[in-house]
Amino acid sequence: MENSFYDSADRFFAQECTPAQLRQIEKGHDPEPLWETLLTAGFADALLPESAGGAGLTLAEVWPIMFCMGRHALPLPYAHTMLARAWLNHHDKTLPQGPLTFAPFQVSVTSAGLTTHAVNFGLVSDWVLAQQGKQVWLLPSAEATVTPSGGHGTLDADLHWSASVADRCLLGKWDSPQFESLMSLSAAVLIAGAADRVFEMTLAHANQREQFGKPIGRFQALQQQISEVAELVFGARMATEMACRSNDWQPTPMLSALAKSQTSQAVARVTAVAHAVHGAIGVTQEYDLQLFTRRLNEWARAGGGHAYWAQQLGQEVLSSKQITLDFIRSELFLEGK
Repeated sequence: MENSFYDSADRFFAQECTPAQLRQIEKGHDPEPLWETLLTAGFADALLPESAGGAGLTLAEVWPIMFCMGRHALPLPYAHTMLARAWLNHHDKTLPQGPLTFAPFQVSVTSAGLTTHAVNFGLVSDWVLAQQGKQVWLLPSAEATVTPSGGHGTLDADLHWSASVADRCLLGKWDSPQFESLMSLSAAVLIAGAADRVFEMTLAHANQREQFGKPIGRFQALQQQISEVAELVFGARMATEMACRSNDWQPTPMLSALAKSQTSQAVARVTAVAHAVHGAIGVTQEYDLQLFTRRLNEWARAGGGHAYWAQQLGQEVLSSKQITLDFIRSELFLEGK
């Protein structure tokens, strides 16, 4: 990929977000030093207009940066924060300091308070933008009861706030879902980047590991599986790049849905082949592959999986009463709009 943003972002994240740091944060170490380091790159406000102190970039221009965040499995919601801050600025809301994440699904409100389930990066976020029905909240994690909601090394969490905190943090009411597309796009681009890294590691291992006097990558059975992963990884990358073809910070909802469906579907096969090629070493704590494959499986579920978004796309096609080709042209590529 020849892109100045990609090259600089990939070098920066490789230097500042090492596998050792990922392991430390997964063990519960304070992520604040890493977050402060990441902020020095200036990406957090890349989607904000210059009048608001941002870089005034479009979603299409920052796509390579978000892609690189996935390539290095950033253990912080940097991509989410970029989009969240753009949303807040667009609606003339105060921009809080610290990492932000989204909770567009599994939000419940009762007399006991507000609860969000399986919030992506919930363990390492300072703020959560949540929506239930028409109500939208900006909630501080410091005032929540936080419980990990995933498996080993998870960064997802369930969070609960008291009713008084929820009342105080209500931003307002919106008639349509505000964060579903932003959450799904964030996760999709991270998946595409991490899958690219996993493929890179798998190909390198296949060319280095020898069996019967030659690299295992020369065996036809492995070549077939690796070529299949190459197709899936390229498809994931193209789907997310298409979804980010926007002249401002906002993605096209149906393209975000397509990207999330495509990338989530690819995860199971990509991770299975990667571990098969690596053999027993791939699942060990000491080897870096599992840092990426575990996160891939976490992101595949975040913000709706393959089946959910495929269903949403299908329902939109049926509701439009257009033939599929016309729907693709008008709703995905916005021809004539």
